[in-house]
Amino acid sequence: MERENSVTTLKDIALAAGVTTATVSRALNDEPGVKDATRHKIITIAKELNYAAGLAAKRISGTKANSIGIIWYPPVGLFFNHLCNEIQRQAASRDYYILVSFAKPEEAMRQLNEHQVEKIIYWCGTGWKPSLEFLQEKQRFQGEMLVIGGGSVEGAHRLAVDRKDAIMKAVRHLAELGHKRIAFVGVATDKLMGYTLGLLENRLEYDPDYFINVHNAQLPEEHIAKLLVHNDKSSKPTAVIVDSHGYLFPFIQIIRKLKLRVPEDFSLVAYETLPEMEKLLDVPITAVGPSFEQLAEQSIKLLLDVSTEQKECEWYDQTLPSELIVRPSTAALTE
Repeated sequence: MERENSVTTLKDIALAAGVTTATVSRALNDEPGVKDATRHKIITIAKELNYAAGLAAKRISGTKANSIGIIWYPPVGLFFNHLCNEIQRQAASRDYYILVSFAKPEEAMRQLNEHQVEKIIYWCGTGWKPSLEFLQEKQRFQGEMLVIGGGSVEGAHRLAVDRKDAIMKAVRHLAELGHKRIAFVGVATDKLMGYTLGLLENRLEYDPDYFINVHNAQLPEEHIAKLLVHNDKSSKPTAVIVDSHGYLFPFIQIIRKLKLRVPEDFSLVAYETLPEMEKLLDVPITAVGPSFEQLAEQSIKLLLDVSTEQKECEWYDQTLPSELIVRPSTAALTE
């Protein structure tokens, strides 16, 4: 059955096997809907005809593509850059390569299915609900998926980030330095819950004026000025926690305009343990949150080590602890 000086097509294999080209495509791409005997017959004929078409050839030969796909939509923030780079570095050390999709989750799943990616990491926000298209593509997916960040997907491993605990650690650190009036810049999420629980844990009073609520990614400059400058000294916050580096950048611009200094005028803690936290101000900023190195390491371990040992239909659900990196932006209260 060997062919010379010509390229084997799906139609050639279909004619030799006595099936449709659609059946050949499903069999070679390891999709459902093909009987085992028929699939074996098609793969055997494809080998005899020297059929090769990209990644499909790897399935025919029995070799692995060693690929990990990352879905991150939308791709915003410095944390994304650091985490993807670290996943790439650690995956490469295991002879895996990375494909990253910035498309909407359902489109990303379709793209990764077409490339026959074996493992998928999906950064999924808390409260995300999958579309019908996503669920259909997920059903087609023959490999393993890990959801990180906060959301969850049925039939996938999950690695969550404890943001609430991170902010509680920030409050605890400031309380240990003697701070009793601590403000919080952010939105009403689990981080705000961590802030209120942290105050309660350290027997500190909650003042609604100390919650600087961010609307549509815009910081209320007048509120910040009123709270940190135009205020009675006995009522001013002595410390501020900012709930992301996205809010930290405009916050720094505002306090510079107000001629405020850290930590002379107030101590500052920011969520997200990024290298940039050491360079944004004249003093390095105390940071709290998950380590992107540890997050990458645990993601690779769950997909490449733990998953190979798991029993059928056993999905792991883990929560990554946060870490506090103390830097000169927080100081003991002297008043």
